Amino acid sequence: MYWFLLFLAVVAVWILVLALLAKKLWGQAKALTRELVAAQSKLDAAQSTTGSGQTREEAHAPA
Repeated sequence: MYWFLLFLAVVAVWILVLALLAKKLWGQAKALTRELVAAQSKLDAAQSTTGSGQTREEAHAPA
C-alpha cells in the first residue's frame, strides 16, 4: 500500500511539472504570435505607403 501511494505522489508531481511547462510554453507561443502579427502589420503598413507595393529591392532590381 505504501508503494502505491508513493507511486501516485510521483505521478502527481510529474503531472504538475508537465502542466507548468505546458503553461509556460503556451505563454511563449502566444507572445511570439503577438510579435509576428505586429511585425506583419508594420510590414503591410510600410508596403502600403510605397504606393506600388514594391519593396526597395524590387524597385531597384535590374530588368
